[in-house]
Amino acid sequence: MRKRRLEVSYNTTLTNLYGLVDLFDWGRSHFSEDLEQFLSEGGQLSPSYLDSLLVFVRERRYEKDGEMVYRTVQTAAHRIASIQQFLAWAADPPGRGRRFEGDIVSPEELQAYRSRLKATFKPLRKAQGKSTRPDPLTQEQDELLEDILSPLGLREGVISFDKFPTENPFQPATKLRTWILYSLLRHHGLRRGEALKLKVQDVDTVGDPEIRIRRRPNDPDDSRAPAPRVKGMESVVPLSRDVANGIKAYMSDFRLPGHRCKGTNYFFTTRRGTPLSTSYTTRIFRILRKRHPILDGVTPHGLRHTWAEEMASHLFEEKGDSEEVISLLREAGRWKPGSTMPQHYVQNAIQSETNKIIRQRQNRFDD
Repeated sequence: MRKRRLEVSYNTTLTNLYGLVDLFDWGRSHFSEDLEQFLSEGGQLSPSYLDSLLVFVRERRYEKDGEMVYRTVQTAAHRIASIQQFLAWAADPPGRGRRFEGDIVSPEELQAYRSRLKATFKPLRKAQGKSTRPDPLTQEQDELLEDILSPLGLREGVISFDKFPTENPFQPATKLRTWILYSLLRHHGLRRGEALKLKVQDVDTVGDPEIRIRRRPNDPDDSRAPAPRVKGMESVVPLSRDVANGIKAYMSDFRLPGHRCKGTNYFFTTRRGTPLSTSYTTRIFRILRKRHPILDGVTPHGLRHTWAEEMASHLFEEKGDSEEVISLLREAGRWKPGSTMPQHYVQNAIQSETNKIIRQRQNRFDD
């Protein structure tokens, strides 16, 4: 877990732990030795044990409404994926900084064991399916959010950071904070966890304004439960001048009194001066959806998806070369090198551009 907490988000770590619960529950009832000691010394489970483990995970039951029911195949698939990753990691003690008596496993033997794990668990892992992505905002939703959340005068270039549209459903003291949060998600492509983990020292509004995204697992300053997590790579994100000026106003007129009261160094705070939580951010969007039914389905992550679709289209128009666009988008969105998400957005941009050309061609024939 010391390794995983630096790589993945809170929910992924939790899923990994649930998988290990299944593994060691199986070990207590089906394995003839001390499973923990066996694995810590680089032990490799035999094919018969792997088959037994697969059946155990798939057929496990739990109590629901007074009845014992089987878990879903998707849940079992996620559990077995975590187990496969752990067993592959545990089979190479020197690779994880451990030493044990006996021969060091050869790279060929280790690769053969990992291939056996993959082949054994593949039938169940197929049931994981692809994660569902929230839809990007429709044009109507996008325009509505921009209209109700932005301070007055934004389009004219004469902004009043203490004045907002009457349709804005939030308290006067929190409207500026909500707009800055919205702008970071929608126009700068931050994930919700990245925004909530910002600290005051990560924000620079002098010169070329920017924010620094930092990974801070198990930060002793973070008392939120569950604590927000930075899922992607660390990076520097340039800020628009309007948002930078809004941040200056926020720091002096809203956040600073709470900061003095509570002493937190997190950037986004409540009116009481405590760090803004994940659940509080979810509540912000729940209020928006309730006041404006057209925003049904809009989530914080949906704003980032809208930014990514927009950024991919812009880069494709500027560069044209899909491989270069993928590289630039991966850097801008702070995706890890192995992530396929940039390809997804670039493919959408290519499809959109193709449809535009087809429509232009059809209109020429219609004329």
